[in-house]
Amino acid sequence: MSYPDPDYQTRAAPAPARPSYAGWIAAGAVAVVAIVAMAYMAMNRPSDVAEQQAAAVAAQQSQQAAATAQSAQAAQDASLAAQSAQQASAQAQQSAADQAAAARAQAQAQADRADRQAARDAAAGATPAPSQQ
Repeated sequence: MSYPDPDYQTRAAPAPARPSYAGWIAAGAVAVVAIVAMAYMAMNRPSDVAEQQAAAVAAQQSQQAAATAQSAQAAQDASLAAQSAQQASAQAQQSAADQAAAARAQAQAQADRADRQAARDAAAGATPAPSQQ
């Protein structure tokens, strides 16, 4: 058998190393922070303000275009109304002129008949009337 060396120091077996979870915990924290940051950016992205402003500008332009179209339609309607009123006025004037001309012609015809009748009466009065005995 062998004799152990008394000066030889036996080493104790190394204690098993405890696993370190610090790296996994740090990686998990980074992942959670990244997910929260992405969710925040998706919900509150600055382009929402720009999109809202663009939508407001588009709505305003649409309203202005509608107002311009209404103004143009109103101007066209007013022009048509003025033209219609002018035509009605011209027709009324023509009708009054026609009635006046008809009244003049009728008056002239009555005057002519009266003149002819007066001429007949005068001619009949100038000839001796048959004597009655």
